[in-house]
Amino acid sequence: MRAPLLVGLALFGLAACESQPSRPLSAENYEVEAADPAKVRQIKNDAVRTLLDQGQYYAALAHIEEQKQGQPDSPDLIYLEAEARRHLRQLQQSEALYQRLMGGPLEGKAWHGLGLLTARSDLEAAIRSLRNASAKLPTDVEIRNDLGYALMEAGRYTEALPELSTAAELAPSQLKSRNNLIILMLLTGNQAGAEQMAKQSGATPETVKQLRSQAQSIRSQQASRGARSPT
Repeated sequence: MRAPLLVGLALFGLAACESQPSRPLSAENYEVEAADPAKVRQIKNDAVRTLLDQGQYYAALAHIEEQKQGQPDSPDLIYLEAEARRHLRQLQQSEALYQRLMGGPLEGKAWHGLGLLTARSDLEAAIRSLRNASAKLPTDVEIRNDLGYALMEAGRYTEALPELSTAAELAPSQLKSRNNLIILMLLTGNQAGAEQMAKQSGATPETVKQLRSQAQSIRSQQASRGARSPT
């Protein structure tokens, strides 16, 4: 079974951030901004984002459903619901929600979500969606990283390098892109480069060991896909 692409696509365990306490969804928070409905919606959306960041997807959906009562769906709310349902593997519902965002201000984010949604089942389709996302949002670090990882997993190393390098330069302190670049160097046989980058970035021996294991897993996945491909 192929390891989930989401290890590299925005859920890199080696670079996970610590969870932050969720903002209380109290009436007191809303009353402070009661004179400005837009600010109230922003507070509620931020609370939903916090729940998503903490992996509380069902709770996030509950609050989304509450917000949808009595008001039309906003693009932000549609996107948040699509994200929650994607994480819950509610694939058809999630895809339909992303499609509703096409042609609007969150189209780039929608293409990103579709890329992540199809990554496990159709890597080439995922790459196409992620390229569309990158074209819409060229400075989005997560999109660049995810596109680079998908290309790397597909064995398209030359194409993966500029994507991962761009992500690393856009966010020098982000560990995910650095880790992916190290994996890419290992896959291309650049052991010296991988060791140098690991040393410069302060990666621990345990981290390097895990990255080597990830590189080997990608090689195995590629060999498996090649064996299944028709001749």
